[in-house]
Amino acid sequence: MGLFNKLRLLVTVVLCSSTLSSCVYYNNFFNAKKRYNEAEQRRAEAENAPDNQRNTRAIYAYRELYMKVIRKASIVLDRHPDSKWVDDSLLLIGKCFYWRGGYKDALLKFQELQENFPNSEHIAESLYWQGRSLRAYGKLDEARAVLGYLSTAKNPSFSGRAQLALAELESHEGNYEAAIEAYLKLLSQKDKNIKSRVWDGLGGARYQLEQYDKALLAYRKVLKTKSSLKENYETRLQIARILERQMKLDDALKVYNDILKEKLLKSFGPAVQIKRGHVYDLKGDLPRAIEIYEKVIEDHARTDESAEAYYRMGLIEQKQRKDLVKARELFEEARKQKPGSEAGILARELERNLSDLKKYRKTAEKNNKRSLDAMFNMAQLYLFNLAEPDSALACYRKALAIADTTESELAPKALYAIGLVYADTLKNEGEATKAFQELVDTYPVSSYAIMARNRLEGTRSDDALAEARFLEAEALRVEGASAEDYLDILRKLPGEYPNSIFAPRALYAVGFAYETSLANLDTARTYYERLVQHYPMTDFAETAGQKLDSKLLEPESKEEPEKAGDPAEGKAETTETLADDKKQESPQSPESEPAKQPEQNRKPEKIESDGKAGTQDMKESPAEKPRETQAGSDSASARDVKSPGDLKRKIAPKGEPQSNEVQKADSPAAKPAETSSSADSSAASSDTTQSSGKNIPKAPPAERK
Repeated sequence: MGLFNKLRLLVTVVLCSSTLSSCVYYNNFFNAKKRYNEAEQRRAEAENAPDNQRNTRAIYAYRELYMKVIRKASIVLDRHPDSKWVDDSLLLIGKCFYWRGGYKDALLKFQELQENFPNSEHIAESLYWQGRSLRAYGKLDEARAVLGYLSTAKNPSFSGRAQLALAELESHEGNYEAAIEAYLKLLSQKDKNIKSRVWDGLGGARYQLEQYDKALLAYRKVLKTKSSLKENYETRLQIARILERQMKLDDALKVYNDILKEKLLKSFGPAVQIKRGHVYDLKGDLPRAIEIYEKVIEDHARTDESAEAYYRMGLIEQKQRKDLVKARELFEEARKQKPGSEAGILARELERNLSDLKKYRKTAEKNNKRSLDAMFNMAQLYLFNLAEPDSALACYRKALAIADTTESELAPKALYAIGLVYADTLKNEGEATKAFQELVDTYPVSSYAIMARNRLEGTRSDDALAEARFLEAEALRVEGASAEDYLDILRKLPGEYPNSIFAPRALYAVGFAYETSLANLDTARTYYERLVQHYPMTDFAETAGQKLDSKLLEPESKEEPEKAGDPAEGKAETTETLADDKKQESPQSPESEPAKQPEQNRKPEKIESDGKAGTQDMKESPAEKPRETQAGSDSASARDVKSPGDLKRKIAPKGEPQSNEVQKADSPAAKPAETSSSADSSAASSDTTQSSGKNIPKAPPAERK
């Protein structure tokens, strides 16, 4: 063989090996691309299948195909990192991760493509999928930035898709006005697939804003575009749903009947029959509705549709026929038909609620102390779990009647609940105002009256003005004014604002000042008696009553007879006791004065509510009663002196606005104290601030209902 022939053979071998290598990595990418298209087709079939035919096996199948694509394309990256198919492989792997739900891995691949191949033809597409991955991953601001950049880029293939993704993002986040604005800008798009999604998105946003006529127009536009079988079916359902909202029930029935006539939509038949039964239910034709449901149960046993049929029959018995026993049986059957279905889960919850209702009803019939709590629990079940506000109102009214005669503390709660049901659930402002006004007039200083005033426009001025007067007195005391100056303000406050929560507070503050700082027990007794007489359902009145019933307000000269024994020893003990009492009742020295808390020289937080307390505010157990203090003992030296700060506040129901006293309940001044004679004066001084030898009590806690 000549030299020339040897050279030609060598060149041929080199070229063949190079071509073979190129073919190998192209074949890897080609096979990956082929598998990707197959996975896309399987996913579309699974997503477009009727809900009753969709199963986890089909979903697992296409997800597994995407995993095979990732493995195939990864071979190109590992073995042929310098080939021209690397950027294609990165994009393909990123999309597969996206459809498998691996958004973090998808973002890494798109970022890798953009950093290593900035001039790739796939940059725009990678940005589009990056934006979608960021949205799915929960990074909405970053998604808006990426999609917003791409939507303004000069790339007709993906700018429109990016704008559509932005509109869908805003709609999904509840920004319907912004979504509509974005959708309208896309109507000029010529891509038919985009146009179909634009009209569908417009219809959804209009529906959420209750713009039903415009929503119908948008959905009918969708039917004129080329859409998938599932999209066509869902659009028709949405049209029928809007007609039901508009109470055009015959038109809604016509839509459902037209779906049943379509052979291509035959697989959706059982679900459509359930919806037909619901329309007859709305029309009041219960026998016809039940007939349809029973037919579905007979033809499609142990399916999602049979479970829903039992569930809807149970609702008819519960809400319309009021046969709770039969309703519970039907809910049990729904649960058994398909426990994991949506209807099965709802039926199980209602079955449990009806069992609880039966239990509470038995307790309520006993007419004992627990019956009132059971009545409140029944009302809450009706309102929040069974969606029966009228039954809830009946329970609250019965609870109010019982509370008025037995448990007066719960009467304000019942009145407030009645007002909330009328205001937030039934949207009856007239009846709501009537209930709130009755609460304010009958129980003006209860915690529920505070929230009722928030519901009544212009009725919070008294509390605001009374608070200002109380703080004015507090400021004078801190500045060292004479007792008569600030006590004069507090004495007038109950007359100026008798229905304010600060009225009993001021009376107690005056009485406490006369009892401790001014040592005028007769005057202190007078103010405590006024407090008990005019504001009996407050914490202040409770503590004042304990003082009146005990020996706290008796003159110091009254002493118990000395016990038999050594006269000298008894005299020494008496002298020592009197000396201790005198020492305790004298103003404390600066060294013994407790450290002032930051709140003392700061304006207390304003007692107000955000005004947004809804019906859910009442979903709590009755408030606990304040712990009673122990006043009085076998001897005068064992007296308890209770300062306003020591009054135990009444816990406001969970989820409801609290007054400034409630917010400060964790401070030492708001904690209850039970003191012996040796700590008698210390307890009083710890709740007052020394100023020129004159004391005024700190702000007491909220009134008891």
